[in-house]
Amino acid sequence: MTVGVVHFLFVGAFLFAAGAFVAARRPSLGAALAGVPLLLGGAGLDLVAADRFTASFRDPVGGQGFAIAVAVMALAFVGLGSVLARLETPR
Repeated sequence: MTVGVVHFLFVGAFLFAAGAFVAARRPSLGAALAGVPLLLGGAGLDLVAADRFTASFRDPVGGQGFAIAVAVMALAFVGLGSVLARLETPR
């Protein structure tokens, strides 16, 4: 059995849906931002899978470069979420 683009798209959609669920169901902003990296991870996985299986000869690493930019944005959201969670906790 070979793994095709549909498998990657389903895993990416699952990650995206899990991140959306976490972001929607958390009461505080700091906890809600914990779902954003899952959202962006699912989107990045779909971008890399689409780039891998389309075999674009003009720009062979276009989707991977964009996925790296999405990963950096997810890292920024994790940092923002940790700062907000620290500010919301009573001392």
